[in-house]
Amino acid sequence: MREGVATRKDPDSSRWKVLVAARVLLLVGVVDILSSVSKPLGRRLHFLEAIFPEGWPNLAKAASIIVGATLIVLSFGLARRNRAAFIFTELLLIASAALEILKELYLGLSIAAAILFLWLFTIRDEFYSRPVRRALTRAMIVFSQITIISLGIGLILMLVPDKLFGGDVPLTKMLETVFRSLVGLSGPAYFLSHREQDVFDLAMSGLGLSMALFPLLALLQPGPPKPQLTAEDEAGILGLLSEFGERDSVGYFALREDKSVLWSNSRKAAITYRVVGGCALCSGDPIGNPDAWPQVMNTFMQLCRKNGWTPGVVGCSEEAGEIWVRETEMSALEIGDEAIVNVAEYDLESSRYRSVRQSVRKAQKEGYTTSVIRSSDLDASARAELTLDAKKWRGAETERGFMMGLGRIAAENEKNLIIVTACKDGALRGILQYVPWGERALSLDLMRRSPQAHAGVSELLIDATISFARENNMERVSLNFAAFRSVFERGAQLGAGPVIKSWRGVLLFFSRWVQMESLFRFNSKFRPDWVPRFVLFRKTSELPKIGLAIMRAEAFIGARKIESKKATSLG
Repeated sequence: MREGVATRKDPDSSRWKVLVAARVLLLVGVVDILSSVSKPLGRRLHFLEAIFPEGWPNLAKAASIIVGATLIVLSFGLARRNRAAFIFTELLLIASAALEILKELYLGLSIAAAILFLWLFTIRDEFYSRPVRRALTRAMIVFSQITIISLGIGLILMLVPDKLFGGDVPLTKMLETVFRSLVGLSGPAYFLSHREQDVFDLAMSGLGLSMALFPLLALLQPGPPKPQLTAEDEAGILGLLSEFGERDSVGYFALREDKSVLWSNSRKAAITYRVVGGCALCSGDPIGNPDAWPQVMNTFMQLCRKNGWTPGVVGCSEEAGEIWVRETEMSALEIGDEAIVNVAEYDLESSRYRSVRQSVRKAQKEGYTTSVIRSSDLDASARAELTLDAKKWRGAETERGFMMGLGRIAAENEKNLIIVTACKDGALRGILQYVPWGERALSLDLMRRSPQAHAGVSELLIDATISFARENNMERVSLNFAAFRSVFERGAQLGAGPVIKSWRGVLLFFSRWVQMESLFRFNSKFRPDWVPRFVLFRKTSELPKIGLAIMRAEAFIGARKIESKKATSLG
């Protein structure tokens, strides 16, 4: 019987209330900004602008822009059910109602603010995503940094002119002028030139806006949890992999130390994920019994809603993708294909593998030899040499990998890792590391070679791997993932349409920095079976955010360091 039928769906019947409140707040924020820069629109929509506090009467324009921008930021926080955004919005509405009463003794605008306040208060339980404690610290640090930068810029701008109005101005008055200008006030020091005064006012107003928005963004940003993969979790995952590991070639990469794990109620299935930029990214398929996948999938979606994370799945198979779509109503997009070599069909002497054979023969003539060894059979000096050379050959580049990368090499307590090396004249020139894929298959983890190595070393190493797999009754070897493989293939064919050709041209352009087309060409030499992989998402509007998070997780953007507890790590 399939596990978790009672929790198969988690209907969010009140989500529309949250979205309505968020959209109304977004609309009012946009109106506030437009009304401050457009006099005709400001006269027509003054009733909306006045709902929110404008500050002091002489600061209406500046306050309207700041408040409008703040409301826009808060609206996105409300849509993510952020508790801090709810509290800030309610306080803003209370202040608005009070200011309107004190300013004009007019109850109509105060009532409008009170209505929105009550609407949010009645659905207060829907805002359950609480920022982590680090978020408040991060917001305070951001505020302090921007304040110091703003004061420095303000003082520099005041010291640049030859002369201020009133002659020499003491430093205390300069600081007071800078502080007042950050909130839209003028004086007590003024510039003689109106142009310089306008530049100063505009620059300080922008910095004042940054002081309000950036700390708020830092506070509302969903905080990533600290990755937790305990010894018990590792043992549980390894147990599931021993029973169901043949289902997914990337299952072993769930043991990366920058991932967290979520278990089904019966611990028959698990999902590993990492939170990057407010996105909770699952990689590959869930681990374990497919009958337990629906329950852990829905648990994952509930966890994302609770924490305000945007859920995403990267690199799942077609089987898992269909279950994700059915159980969570997510959408799927094919992002590429995994190259899987059928060991029984591979024949180096066949004409189909002519290019591989040429590369292998050239490397052998150059004096290259290969060896295949299990990680458990390496001694300490061999491990140290592998790690040192792998880091040296990588150079200053960040170690990449999330979906198909373990992040460490030749760990002593991982006995089933397969290390394939190429040497010339006793010196190490190339390394491949494979992780187990069930009992009768291997999945490529790491491919590294020396800058001085022959161009055919990679082909030589893979050929040695396939020979080892054949000798040990293994059936399949998974190679690299080829992003957008079908686009490169179909776009180069005779009669390809303009759309697919244009899309291929865009990908070729980006392939100058991110290996896509070259990986596809390299993998094609081995005549693999192409197995599609998918990315899953809730809404199309979330795709750019998820795509950026994937790029960061794979370290194509930014840097990443894994604090490994294993014996050796690639960093």
